[in-house]
Amino acid sequence: MPEPNTQYAWSDADAYQAFMGRWSELLAPIFIDFTGIAPGARVLDVACGTGVLSKALAEAGASVIGVDASAGYLAGARSHRTHANITYQDGDIRRMQFTDNSFDAAVSTLALDVLPEIEQVVSEMNRVTRTGGIVASAVHQFLGGMTAFDLVINTAAVLDASIREVRDARAGRQQFWPDGQAALWRKMGLVDVAEIPVVVDCEYPSFADYWATFTSGQGIVSRYLMALSDDVQRTVQEHVRGGYLLGRPDGPRSFPMMFRAVRGMVPN
Repeated sequence: MPEPNTQYAWSDADAYQAFMGRWSELLAPIFIDFTGIAPGARVLDVACGTGVLSKALAEAGASVIGVDASAGYLAGARSHRTHANITYQDGDIRRMQFTDNSFDAAVSTLALDVLPEIEQVVSEMNRVTRTGGIVASAVHQFLGGMTAFDLVINTAAVLDASIREVRDARAGRQQFWPDGQAALWRKMGLVDVAEIPVVVDCEYPSFADYWATFTSGQGIVSRYLMALSDDVQRTVQEHVRGGYLLGRPDGPRSFPMMFRAVRGMVPN
């Protein structure tokens, strides 16, 4: 069976923006409000990627260090999401070089669900955050929460066994079902843990734009879709197009996307 947490290609900032930017920018302010991080706080953005959350935190008054292992994503962040209150750094988030109790908060969005060493990363987030500080995350709810993706993956799963296995493995990750992250936060010793659903609308101007996000090489769905034969790819595209259009002219479509956001406090 394919690994459910197969990583992305972690390199092309522009492709990532087209793939995830259209909803990650909407998620960021809602997530920041949920965390309760105050202006002036020193915040670590773990797996900061192209800097969406880092920029939103800085604009909300935080002092931010964004750390990521992708040189391509960091280059995109430095080009497009600079701010006087942000420093972007290359680093291994499984073994971070910061001292204990260095930050008022450690946060991450759209990252833990694609990392193999989830507990190790959360442990590091806990370690570098001061007593009374906040550790928080937001990830996709793979089971029933990704309608834009489900149209493609459920269609392709009818035609290909390998994608069917990816679908089952991906949606079956109970760590990212409701209360899954909260259970991990409690296991890691965090207190005052809360988890909520967050829904944002993911907008596509046309079917061509929608389909292109799944042929860009970004994400596990694209990886397996592009491995299909040309004939099967065309058949999947034809059926997905029908599901996108729904008998109406081509044009904008909005897909609700659900995330699970969790926060907890580092105990005394």
